[in-house]
Amino acid sequence: MEKEAIYKKVISYIKENNLISPEDTIVEGISGGADSVCLFLMLEEYKKEIGFNTVAVHVNHGIRKKTADKDEKFVEKLCESKSVELKSYKKDIPLICKITKESEEECGRRIRYEIFDEVCSQYENAKIAVAHHMNDQAETVIFRIIRGSGIKGLGGMEAKRDNIIRPLLCLKREEIEEYLEQSGQKYRTDETNNAIEYSRNYIRKKIIPKFENVRQNAVEHINALSGEAADINDFMEKKALELLEEASKEADRKYITKGLTTKYKSDILSGAEPILLKFAVRALITEAGVSIKDVTRNHVDALCEMIAKPKSGEIHLPKGVTVVKESGIVYIKPREDFEPQIQEVINIPEVVMPTVSESPANESDKKPDSPYKFYYPIIGEGNYMLPDGSVVSCRILNEFDKSEIPEDTYTKWMDYAKMSEDLCIRTRKSGDFLVINKNGNEGNLKNYMINEKIPKSERDEVPILASGSRVYWVMGHRISEDVKVTDNTTCVIEFVYKKANTESEENEVSEATEGVENG
Repeated sequence: MEKEAIYKKVISYIKENNLISPEDTIVEGISGGADSVCLFLMLEEYKKEIGFNTVAVHVNHGIRKKTADKDEKFVEKLCESKSVELKSYKKDIPLICKITKESEEECGRRIRYEIFDEVCSQYENAKIAVAHHMNDQAETVIFRIIRGSGIKGLGGMEAKRDNIIRPLLCLKREEIEEYLEQSGQKYRTDETNNAIEYSRNYIRKKIIPKFENVRQNAVEHINALSGEAADINDFMEKKALELLEEASKEADRKYITKGLTTKYKSDILSGAEPILLKFAVRALITEAGVSIKDVTRNHVDALCEMIAKPKSGEIHLPKGVTVVKESGIVYIKPREDFEPQIQEVINIPEVVMPTVSESPANESDKKPDSPYKFYYPIIGEGNYMLPDGSVVSCRILNEFDKSEIPEDTYTKWMDYAKMSEDLCIRTRKSGDFLVINKNGNEGNLKNYMINEKIPKSERDEVPILASGSRVYWVMGHRISEDVKVTDNTTCVIEFVYKKANTESEENEVSEATEGVENG
């Protein structure tokens, strides 16, 4: 392939994945090897087109002694020829490894990225550009398969992750070498790359060539598989989060707990497809602050088995994290001595409201000089008859189960503590409003009625529950967001609206009321 075609291939990949913007500062990792030199040249060329900034970073690992010093000199001259700022660092990786007990591969990588991050902190909109290519991706996928990785590992390296970009993932190693040869650009060769005692080198030197002997395009095919695996993994992770959210909401509906911020209903999780449950368990582990790299397949399988079985249990994960299944819920144990208080129904001190003996029966009982067609103050539990024969009943629930919250249009539960004392049932007036979302934003009642397509001729007849200009319930429609029942609700006030002369709606209200009473 011609040099220009190889360059255009990389630039198209950069644009397709939105890797670089004009305002960015690109921290170019450059060792002096073919891959990093190719990336360096291409980015310096592309910089002329869109005008981003670059700074080069070289790390001398102290492994190859005099040869490494020559690499550093080579990089200095290359950067000087392109007028690029270079930041060079020397680290004694063998000595650090003796202290940390890491392999030289692991330690070298960690130190490099720590230095890259340090340099990034000195600039705005900084990104780290590394020179991984298609052969590196194939090595990574094969290495992860051998280690027992799941489908997430098959996804390999991403073109962009956090502030790290990989513009050369679209190129094979041969294309990189072609580009440098046609450019007349020399590069350094790291002799340790030929040492097959390093696992990646063994894959590079021994395994991939055998794959290529079987199929010439083996590297491209492995990369294509990696891309599909990444798409599947993203889809499954999204579905897993949806499953956890459903299980969390259901646990909140069924159980009141003290000392737990998050819990999941176990039968919702166990009812999912086994593969989806595995993804949900991995997401739960990550939420607990444990890196998925520290978790084995056995941990995941054990958690799935515990969730699926009817008995209680607990699984201990790395970093001192424990996942517990108890009383129908699954949760992350916040500390070693934690003992949860789990109840399906909480008993709270009784709240007593005076009982109304009868409702105002005629227009003379309306509030004096009232702008309303009718106005009835809520003076206690009981039934309130409206002028058209409809009835609104009110009662206080000192004991309740969140799972019994009615979803019926004409029966509503509200948090009694969040409501003003001067409640009334009335028709609308100018300036009425209700809270329309969890952020506390207020909406004009008139606009709400228009949006709900309530006919203009009927808007002055719709009964509303209100205090002053604050509307809590547009009867037959929605309630205000700020009075919805939550985990912190200790007392519920229930209103049931039974419309007059509509048999089907009366039956619906009757059935809804009966369900609450039986609950």
